[in-house]
Amino acid sequence: MTGAGPLARALTAAATRERLHMPGHFGRVPPVAASWAGAAAAWDQTESGGLDALSEPTGVLAELSVRAAAAYQAPVAWLSVQGATLPMLAGSLAAVPVGGRVLADRQSHRSVVAAAILGGWWVDWVSPARAGEPPEVADWLRGFSGRRPDAVVLLYPSYDGRSIDLGPVVAAARARGSRVLVDAAHGAHFGRAAALPPHPLAWAPDLVAHGLHKTEPVLTQTGLLLAGPAGAGLPVGEWMRRLGTSSPSYLLLASIEQYIEGRRAGDGGWGVFAEQMLAVWDRLAARGFSIRQRDWARAGRWADPAKLTVRGDGPVLAARLRAAGFEPEHEAADGVTLIAGPALGYDLRQWDRVISALGDPLTPPADERAWPSPGGAVLSPAVAVASRRRSVALGAAADLVAASEVTPYPPGIPVVVPGERFTASAIAWMQDLLSRGARLEGVEPSREGVAVWVVDT
Repeated sequence: MTGAGPLARALTAAATRERLHMPGHFGRVPPVAASWAGAAAAWDQTESGGLDALSEPTGVLAELSVRAAAAYQAPVAWLSVQGATLPMLAGSLAAVPVGGRVLADRQSHRSVVAAAILGGWWVDWVSPARAGEPPEVADWLRGFSGRRPDAVVLLYPSYDGRSIDLGPVVAAARARGSRVLVDAAHGAHFGRAAALPPHPLAWAPDLVAHGLHKTEPVLTQTGLLLAGPAGAGLPVGEWMRRLGTSSPSYLLLASIEQYIEGRRAGDGGWGVFAEQMLAVWDRLAARGFSIRQRDWARAGRWADPAKLTVRGDGPVLAARLRAAGFEPEHEAADGVTLIAGPALGYDLRQWDRVISALGDPLTPPADERAWPSPGGAVLSPAVAVASRRRSVALGAAADLVAASEVTPYPPGIPVVVPGERFTASAIAWMQDLLSRGARLEGVEPSREGVAVWVVDT
């Protein structure tokens, strides 16, 4: 590659690995109708004559929005070239009044915190009884106790593909007059086949956000916001226009169009794939591995077959996979998560290669740290980020109030939210992540190692 820069060289090297990692085209299915070589330059346009305007569509993009809504059987759909983050921000701000109160899943993506900051909300978080798992219905009902939130933000599914029946939670929210928003960034494929969990629109929430590229054969940064019957009249378009880019990529929009046409034509292979993955889970279990999604499903809950978390010493398992030429989605202390889908094109023989690469089962480390409980909130996120701040060493931050979120990435779930106190357990958990080389956003280098921003009061 004459004249190629470091990024181009890194991308070329990465392309040689087999991806068990988003985006859902896995480098195997063309994500646009034209060949990539021809489309990259020729289709990289933005809002020129005849191409419509994403900020206020009236032509081809308006038609695509209508087709997207029909494909999901939704009254209205809005297109995004900023993943699921823009739909979550725009949908939330359209649905919740300034200064409102929101009840939200503690394991929500950082975009929910960003919306709370922009909207000046107070957020009451619902944490599960067992760290890392989705909150149960009982956890949500306790969260409602004595409260009538303006809106409820539900996560469906979790980052590792686990979910519960949201019907009782939506019913409880409706009984209190609350809007319902579903962050289904990882669930764009739900409902496409009987073996998959149902699509969240089955419960008629106000709005549902999707990151299409998470599991479907679409280019990265593509997303949708879908309205349920009660959300169709919200001023979402205004917020999409305020927050969205004024120079959208038409290459990304063409990728959305190709996906929507495919979704209208059938199940995209998800029915056969889901049955295949159940067999893969069983093969791994027969070798002595614990599979997080399999255990969740065997307890009578919904688990996404596109996600595969093999429990054990995560860094060792990830190293084994990479040595065999596979790139996993996420490496944690207690396991490694893979993403798959029909576009991967694997049969059971190819999955046997993955199973062989994983080697012998490994016990998760004895000092595995569960997701820490949040500290008490003393300020709203908006007030905290606007307050005077100072930098302190992470190890000295216990009981101080966070002025900025601290987020392990992936999965993009803040462990500390602005306005909350740092707890000793959260600090120890973050220090453990850093010691293993994990990426932690919201910390700064310091002489003591890393520092965090706290409210100076």
